[in-house]
Amino acid sequence: MNKAFKLGVTALVAISFGGLTATTADAATWHKGLPKFVRNKKFRTKFENKYKEYTWARGTKRTFSIKHTQAGIDVAKNVKYQKKGKTYLIKGIYVDPDAKRHTSYYRVRKISNKKIKAGFGKRGKLMTMTKFKHFPRVNGQIWN
Repeated sequence: MNKAFKLGVTALVAISFGGLTATTADAATWHKGLPKFVRNKKFRTKFENKYKEYTWARGTKRTFSIKHTQAGIDVAKNVKYQKKGKTYLIKGIYVDPDAKRHTSYYRVRKISNKKIKAGFGKRGKLMTMTKFKHFPRVNGQIWN
């Protein structure tokens, strides 16, 4: 009886410790494309000054870009993403005019169905952006 009792307690302890160690297999997994809440949508910040400058982000199935109204655009192609807590890290390839390939990183966090926070790089400040359908017009011309 004493041996059976010790064997039972040992088995119970082994099972309980084995059940407590949970593994997160998808923590370091890179998924192809973009998260669903960013895919095929456009987002922009509020107007920054009287000249109605703003920053906008656009994602498709395999590309992602963030652009300021008066600056050039860098489109990251062949993107993949990884979820880190509530934030998604997006990694893509950017080819500059000299045909050199660079890895670019963006971060995106979903706030609501119409709002996200997005930013450049692996660290830094995130900009709050709102979903929109059409680019604003200034003096009859599309302002992007």
